[in-house]
Amino acid sequence: MSFDVDFSQRIGTIFYLIFILLITIGILYFLIRNPEKVIDLFKLDKNFDNNSISINNFNAKNILHISLFITGGFLIIENSTTLISGLYLVFRKSLDSNFPVEENPAMNLIVPALNLLLGGILITFRKNISDYFEK
Repeated sequence: MSFDVDFSQRIGTIFYLIFILLITIGILYFLIRNPEKVIDLFKLDKNFDNNSISINNFNAKNILHISLFITGGFLIIENSTTLISGLYLVFRKSLDSNFPVEENPAMNLIVPALNLLLGGILITFRKNISDYFEK
């Protein structure tokens, strides 16, 4: 905020920070309040026959299932705010030509978008991926 030139850019930055904070809190609130929708979206209830986790039942396939889910979730959580930030900067640059932005904003959008896609694929197809690596 100290690098901004005028008051309107400071206000825009404050609104931007509040927006990112609200989006993050909204995502966390949704995940806490509606776990069944997340379970249905990513089909997390498949291949889990009982509600308990037996430590004796852990084999390489189960560990790979869990690691793929954690990795995919991390990619989604980490890159969703980065993508929103990049979209905001591109939108802000389109409104104000004097707004400072990096030289290659397309890469700041492509990489997080691909990471989001990869995270979704890892969560959705974790059974197929673990079956492939088990062979």
